[in-house]
Amino acid sequence: MIIIATLIWGAGYVAQAGGMYHVSPLTFNAVRFAIGGTIALGPALYFLAHQRKARSRGCRTGHAHSHSPVVIGKGTVVAGIICGAVLCVAINLQQFGLLFTSVANASFITTLYVIMVPIASLIFFKKKARLFIWISVAVAMIGMYFLSFSGGLYVNLGDILVFLCAIGFTAQILIISHFSPKHNVLALACVQFYVVAVISLALALIFETPSIAAILAAAPYVLYTGVLSSGVAYILQMKAQKTTDVTVAAVLFSFEGVVAAFVGWFVLSQFLTPRELLGCALIFIAILVAQIPGEKHL
Repeated sequence: MIIIATLIWGAGYVAQAGGMYHVSPLTFNAVRFAIGGTIALGPALYFLAHQRKARSRGCRTGHAHSHSPVVIGKGTVVAGIICGAVLCVAINLQQFGLLFTSVANASFITTLYVIMVPIASLIFFKKKARLFIWISVAVAMIGMYFLSFSGGLYVNLGDILVFLCAIGFTAQILIISHFSPKHNVLALACVQFYVVAVISLALALIFETPSIAAILAAAPYVLYTGVLSSGVAYILQMKAQKTTDVTVAAVLFSFEGVVAAFVGWFVLSQFLTPRELLGCALIFIAILVAQIPGEKHL
């Protein structure tokens, strides 16, 4: 499920970039996540009706072998709001970043969350980081230098926004790992998507000038990201993270960077210079180094 999600997200960078030829970032995400929420709404309501019917008969919802109860309740709404608020910050930073940087840069910098997830686990959950984690951080920073610095000490604004987005996705991955085992995935995703849509729409009405004509012009890009990147991939993420170690999930998600660079190269002709290829390679090496097993800790 995670690999399928990474393939969808990787190709989705091109759709995100293409959509911004027609609509502004906040408008794009408002429509995209409204579509995603609507896709998750039907199955979520079906599960809720089934849950209520089971309760009325005095039966437990879910399966007997479940590790934890999977229900829809007030807690699901609260969890969805938290997930949605964090995702809203991360995805809009990414969308604005794509205005100023290439698909390849955005995708590879976003994958730095694979480094940040174990570090955040150390800081907030007191899990000791292995020596290889710190080596990978150093390698990733060197990679970012080659990828983002084009002579002198100049940083692309888009690269900075996408780096902040990577921090946001780090929080999102950790939060999903916490909430997904406790709640119905479709209901959690539905609330999350609508929260992103509502916040993005409110900000779009203030800072942008949304128009139906522009949205219709961006329809192919909005539909891809709404149906697949949101409605399918994020639900797969939540489902997979019910039973997948958070660090393992993070490294698997990082493969979206490889897919995005490949698609950006062949679809958008965003060719990478040797310097940028070296930066991408170093970041990818850092991602792999972070997963080397070992007992030494720092």
